Amino acid sequence: MASNFHGKQHNFSDRKLTEGLEHIRLAEKCMKTSLFKWKPDVDGAVEEYKKAATSFKNAKAYDEAKDMYLKTAELQQQCGAKGSCCNRSYEQAAMICKENKEIDQCLHLMQTAATLFQEHGTPDTAALTLDKAAKMVEMNQPEKAIDMYLKACDVVEIEDRPRQCAEYIGKAARLMIRCRRFDEAVETLKKEIDYYTECENFELLNKAIMGTVLVHLTQEDYVAADLFFKSCLSLATFGSSEEAGALEDLLTAYDQGDEETGRRTLKLPIFKYLDNAFAKLARDLVIPGGVSSQTGNSNALQSPGQESAGEAFPDGLC
Repeated sequence: MASNFHGKQHNFSDRKLTEGLEHIRLAEKCMKTSLFKWKPDVDGAVEEYKKAATSFKNAKAYDEAKDMYLKTAELQQQCGAKGSCCNRSYEQAAMICKENKEIDQCLHLMQTAATLFQEHGTPDTAALTLDKAAKMVEMNQPEKAIDMYLKACDVVEIEDRPRQCAEYIGKAARLMIRCRRFDEAVETLKKEIDYYTECENFELLNKAIMGTVLVHLTQEDYVAADLFFKSCLSLATFGSSEEAGALEDLLTAYDQGDEETGRRTLKLPIFKYLDNAFAKLARDLVIPGGVSSQTGNSNALQSPGQESAGEAFPDGLC
């Protein structure tokens, strides 16, 4: 039975390859001119190349399928179809690149599609294409995803859309935290806060402020955290918010070395239910006067005679 199944698979692939080659022949025929046919039939060739791409894809001849999708996109551009049809062809080629782990080419094709959308008056679709590209790689290659999200922000910023800018740049900031690019994350979060201020989304503005303070404290820079917090007290409704009260309690505990109060504050729901990137910072934050474990529990300091310095202070913290 297994041999028969594989034999059928092989026959199916061969048939699809033959179909693909036949569609290429028909496409090339559409592009030919003659005494009675002055102009090539570009639309007909596009349809045949699309069919060839599908046949090759079904035959798992992925390189050939990618070439056909790119050929389709090229002809679609020539005949002025630079909107959704052309983008679809680039996206299909990009999907094949992703499957083949050709990530750089995948992102290049998605950016090409986004550029075409932007050039022809659909910046929202351009930004969504870049967002889609970022999502493809954010789990395994977050650095590349950061670049895509920042490009998406740039696209919508030209159209003066602060809410969308905040969404895209916020995604970039959280990935920067994941990559431990803390200095860049702080600057990016400040831009996110500016966008939320502009579009008056005070709830998300408050959360971004909390995240920024947590990044500063993760860097063990209480002074920067406190100065930033105080500079935000005049923003919209933040000064009288629950978030401001919780941050003030945390900063006071941090400054006074009151680990118990600091840890109790960090266990409040307002910290626990932040975005995942911020919640992890809160969970792992080291409060002066004690040592934070990876689960966020504090361990009492022991005397030098009980443990070596390296054991008492993980990762060399002291």
